[in-house]
Amino acid sequence: MQRKRNSLLIVAVIMLSLLAVTLQPASAHASETLAVEVVSGDKSVRLTEADLLKMNTVEGNAGLIRSTGTLRGPYDYKAVAISDLLAKVGGLGPGQGIQITASDGYTMTFSNTQVNGNVLTYDETGKALRIGDVSMALIFESKILGEDTLPRLAYIKKGNVPVTDGHWWVKSVAKIEVVDEVEDWVIALKGLETTEFDRATFESIATCPDTPHPTIVWETTDKEGNEEVYEGVALWVMVSMMDGGDSPQGHYRFNDDLARKGYKVKVVSVDGYSAELDSMLIMRNKNIILAYKKNGEVLSEKDGPLMLTGPDLPSRKDRVKQIAEIQLIDMP
Repeated sequence: MQRKRNSLLIVAVIMLSLLAVTLQPASAHASETLAVEVVSGDKSVRLTEADLLKMNTVEGNAGLIRSTGTLRGPYDYKAVAISDLLAKVGGLGPGQGIQITASDGYTMTFSNTQVNGNVLTYDETGKALRIGDVSMALIFESKILGEDTLPRLAYIKKGNVPVTDGHWWVKSVAKIEVVDEVEDWVIALKGLETTEFDRATFESIATCPDTPHPTIVWETTDKEGNEEVYEGVALWVMVSMMDGGDSPQGHYRFNDDLARKGYKVKVVSVDGYSAELDSMLIMRNKNIILAYKKNGEVLSEKDGPLMLTGPDLPSRKDRVKQIAEIQLIDMP
């Protein structure tokens, strides 16, 4: 009888242990897996959800707008200000920005002013409002955003529901690193549609791992035989932003029908130098690229922000540096 009682006692203890694990709050499990590294020079700190909960947290709602104009959210959040995270490694100084790296390798660089909330905001209909008046934050808890996207970057505002561009909302943030500031730039697009893209938009396209237009790497040599490695995005991807091919179902959809009818793509430098390429040549051609990096580094001022290059350019004369504008001309 005593042996039976002991067996029942052991079973009861095991069941209670299993029940305790089952009833343990979800956040307790998340704190073991969710973590972000904050780095500045030789200073670094690794923060789990449990660590973030001990900091000054903010709760509210915020939304995003995609490049197609589609609104998403508002999403609820519990977040920590990026400024508070950076303070743990000495803060952000003048001339410094941050580079965000996601768990899948996606990267996005933010300038000093962007870190401080100077980004365009929108109302609930998608109408542009003003630049600024929001704070950059790291969302680490949300009932609406998928757990697999956390921690996630966003711009928030106390007492309001701000809407900001979707490319700022970096998913699954793994690392926040203080870097030398990268200068922002804007390039105009003039075709069936007139628009523009900035450094952040281009960088988002170039480094996104889940995309039909991944980063293109081209290895070549200069006149002296020195190896050069360029990284960028196919020219046709940016043309698709102004050729009328986009639809509510998606963006960066190249207008093949228009290209077959024939037009020219004119790429213009800041000094007025330009190259003109036939639409059929650039149509979905991965060998004509807008490069933003050379040998692993962002293009220098004499070449950047973007350079037209690639093995399918008709000649070296068609290489355009310091691109300022891309036009569609001789339209059908």
